[in-house]
Amino acid sequence: MSKVTEDALEYLGGAAQLFVVLNKLRKQLKSENEITLARRVIAKLRKEEDLLDELPSGQKADLCRQQAELTSKDPELSVNSRHDIALKILSDMFALDSVALNGDAETLGIAGGICKRRWIDLGQYEDLQRAADYYRRGALGPVGEDGYAQINAAFMQDLLAHASGAETPNQQEANLIRQKILDELPPLDKVKEENQWWNAATRAEALFGLGRYSEAAAALKASPKRPEIWRLQTTAQQFAVLAQLRDKRPLQNPELRAVFDALLPGTTQAVSSSLIGKVGLALSGGGFRASFYHLGVLARLAELDVLRHVDVLSCVSGGSIVGACYWLMLRNRLVKAAPMTQGDYISLVQELIEHFSGAVAQNLRGQPSKIEVGWRLLTGAKGALDTEKIAAALDKYFYEPLWHDGKPLFMHHLPYKPVDHDPVLTGEEDFNPAKHNWLRADKVPMLVLNATTVNTGHAWQFTPTWMGESPWSTHPAADSVQRLQWHWYDPGSQWQMELARAVAASACVPGLFEPLRIDGAYEGGYQVQLIDGGVHDNQGTVALLAHNCSVLIVSDAAGHLLLEQVPQPGLGGLASYAARAMDTLMERVRLANYADLAARVRTKLVRGLMFLHMKDGLDADVIRLKFSQESYDLHRTPLSPLGVRKDFQKAVAELRTDLDAFTDNERNALMACGYRMAATAFERDLRQFDELYAQAVSGHWPFEAILQEIKSTAPSTPKRESLINALRAGSKRTV
Repeated sequence: MSKVTEDALEYLGGAAQLFVVLNKLRKQLKSENEITLARRVIAKLRKEEDLLDELPSGQKADLCRQQAELTSKDPELSVNSRHDIALKILSDMFALDSVALNGDAETLGIAGGICKRRWIDLGQYEDLQRAADYYRRGALGPVGEDGYAQINAAFMQDLLAHASGAETPNQQEANLIRQKILDELPPLDKVKEENQWWNAATRAEALFGLGRYSEAAAALKASPKRPEIWRLQTTAQQFAVLAQLRDKRPLQNPELRAVFDALLPGTTQAVSSSLIGKVGLALSGGGFRASFYHLGVLARLAELDVLRHVDVLSCVSGGSIVGACYWLMLRNRLVKAAPMTQGDYISLVQELIEHFSGAVAQNLRGQPSKIEVGWRLLTGAKGALDTEKIAAALDKYFYEPLWHDGKPLFMHHLPYKPVDHDPVLTGEEDFNPAKHNWLRADKVPMLVLNATTVNTGHAWQFTPTWMGESPWSTHPAADSVQRLQWHWYDPGSQWQMELARAVAASACVPGLFEPLRIDGAYEGGYQVQLIDGGVHDNQGTVALLAHNCSVLIVSDAAGHLLLEQVPQPGLGGLASYAARAMDTLMERVRLANYADLAARVRTKLVRGLMFLHMKDGLDADVIRLKFSQESYDLHRTPLSPLGVRKDFQKAVAELRTDLDAFTDNERNALMACGYRMAATAFERDLRQFDELYAQAVSGHWPFEAILQEIKSTAPSTPKRESLINALRAGSKRTV
């Protein structure tokens, strides 16, 4: 904990202080990107609580603006409400829609930034328009030393041109604003030292937007100092958006590349990261069926050298079991040697497949007798199996063999410093993936293990640094259930969690497993009970959006709803009826999640989406009425659009979603299917991102023989019928 953090917590805990000290404190917190603490300090300061002197009247407006800006940025607050709260804070002091405020670059710039972030988070076009209007009105005033409102007004006009298609008028206005900046912005040697970087960056961006690339590069090189790394990242991201609006492949344009080299000298990877944005990989639930399918997807991503770019790894249930194994194995590599080659990622996944297959063969959940299961249920258990025993087995077979740190395998022991972390480049001795990944060639994925809270119905997340209910899990306008606070781990207060128990909670299928409990952590005697993350978000996509990922790779191997010809009648069908109702609801959630992602792609909030699901491209014919006279021809092909034989794909998609042992044929068919579908889908969905992948290098995989079977168009093969029959038998069989 830094000194500035300690000082902030002391003040928030009740220690009184002078205004001059607190004013310096809140600026330091913001400079160090401690957004939540800075917001809380300002909120308390504005109320003049624990203040040894009086709040200067001249500071009240600035503190209001700062509180509004930090509220909009605060990850501790729900994304569905924080921007609205921020605008309310600002509008309580300023009449935002009054023409009298025109030219107030500082206030309207803050309002524009809030609306821009709301647009990025929620995808509403009117927020983009509102942000552009606030910036435009702020730009009516003097340019000043940094031209903040003006350069953002020009940027927003470019975004509007791209989003609306009205390119000519919007771009003309953007260029007029940029020319005004160049005409009125004072030279670098005439501004205060603390404003010199922003003066140079604004001048460079104006020149960049006008297509004067060599002059933009020179303006950046002229600045004598650089800002904090997170501010530099914000600048680089805005340049990246402008570059992509002007050239689909900006790094292949030497003039554009020269600008980024001037902006980020000596950090080649930072240029690519700025252009790609954050890459998120989601591994869905679906038992070990999902785990093995994901292994095939990982194999192909390794061959394409995509895995090194993954910033966020969001996992659910079966995806959590395999995702945690992958993350630990990657950790073992990055703490010892770097950089990693394309071949290193391939060998890592090869080793992962071998390790995971051996662990699954131990039959994680075992074969409890009917008497044991009945006794558990009669004595009040909420599941047929003991989740703590599952956690112990996960630890023994899956994670302990991969943990070489010498410490107990708790989540808070997982964070690490890669061997090639550069404190000179980052300005910080400790490594933080959220802050420093964009500067790295080999990203350290932020691991998110998703569960669901029985008490509230919200999403619960485990990460290597905190656990609890994320603000993204609530929608205040439609959800009145209180949120259980998230917090950094505090082992001294017993606020901690073993990795295996976190994974077990994520995979805790309701009815099959007893909910995982967290006792005594919350005020009021709450007993927190956690179940399968798939109940809330079986694809794990919410966490990717929460971390502002702009390229999403979603591997969905969840169990999809199947057609039922005759629902089972009577009492015997009651359980089936209840289960089908739940499956229908989960299918609806899955479709809603996909619709949200597709909408974000259309509005360019998400730049790229590869969404794999196991039934992609299978025939779904209309079931005709007996009296129907309609005639139509069905065009049938042996392969689905993703290159898998439909008979194999259907059999694999209907394999059981369980945590028992899987046969060699089942494992290899699942991996081969994931591999083949990922290979084709990447070509379809993400091939345009030159910075994201390399020329594929083929690995050697245990599923290669079945891979040839599942993509064969031959009328028959010696093994096809027996393999398909074995896979069909696996839809209900338990080993």
